[in-house]
Amino acid sequence: MEISLRKWKAEDAKALAAALSNKNVQNKLRDGIPYPYTEKDAAEYIDAMLKADPDRTFAYAIDVDGTAAGSIGAFRQGNIHFRTAELGYYLAEEYWGKGIMTKAVMLLCKKIFDETDILRIYAEPFENNLPSRRVLEKSGFRLEGIMKNNAQKNGRVCNMALYAITKEPYAYRQLEKSEVPSALSLALEVFSEFEAPVYPEEGTAEFLSCLGDEKYLSGIEYYGAFDGETLVGIIGFRQKVRHICFFFVKGSYHRRGIGTKLFLHLLGDTPHGEVTVNSSPFGLPFYKSLGFAAAGREQTVNGIRFTPMKYTETEEKI
Repeated sequence: MEISLRKWKAEDAKALAAALSNKNVQNKLRDGIPYPYTEKDAAEYIDAMLKADPDRTFAYAIDVDGTAAGSIGAFRQGNIHFRTAELGYYLAEEYWGKGIMTKAVMLLCKKIFDETDILRIYAEPFENNLPSRRVLEKSGFRLEGIMKNNAQKNGRVCNMALYAITKEPYAYRQLEKSEVPSALSLALEVFSEFEAPVYPEEGTAEFLSCLGDEKYLSGIEYYGAFDGETLVGIIGFRQKVRHICFFFVKGSYHRRGIGTKLFLHLLGDTPHGEVTVNSSPFGLPFYKSLGFAAAGREQTVNGIRFTPMKYTETEEKI
């Protein structure tokens, strides 16, 4: 399944009309959208988006295998908020539950932060729209608060959840082969500080042997987080089996969202599906926060304590 963002085309009107002539979709959105939604309505919207100021309106069709499956857009705000943008999105119902929207949100946010002066993107889903909120959380947005009695939809007063993501001060990218030694040095540094104190000597020796074992290291791809030119976090991943081998962030950079962003960056570059990891006791809370679940009981092998965990990238109805 190929997912991308592209400019709207006149021929998308039929698919757009079909998507929005569905109460299950419209019930998740703000009012003001005609029902039923005709191809004429769709054509007018597409024309407006194509004519909109490209520095204020960042609106795209969500293309799935050549079909306009939904819409996503961010809209620059005014006055003192001109460097913020509000995000909105929807998918045709037949595309729900396939991980499409999370990918689309990540693609749009990256595009806006890379190509514009926007510093903050926010969204306001209904508080009870848990799947849409999960999309935002999986895309790196943080919950800033619940806005009480903030809207009325279908005759009912509703709370809304305020989520936002800000322009990342750190850079994330796949590491080159020449940078792997630096990644392994960082892994050793963080392991020695946080993991080794709770491991027996056998476990520490086993970890050290892995760092020098060319056979074990073969086939691992690395992603890094950089503060300027300084490598501050790494994730090592076996693409074929979708397994995380190394995942470390410098202690002085903990609690800045770097680990989450590294994982999201990896997901953005790889096909959807399961990801596995053998988590140390220290890493369990972090992996659970990413959406991993235990796939077995804690084990100890060669002095290394770990819990097998699994992440399944799925998405509910939004």
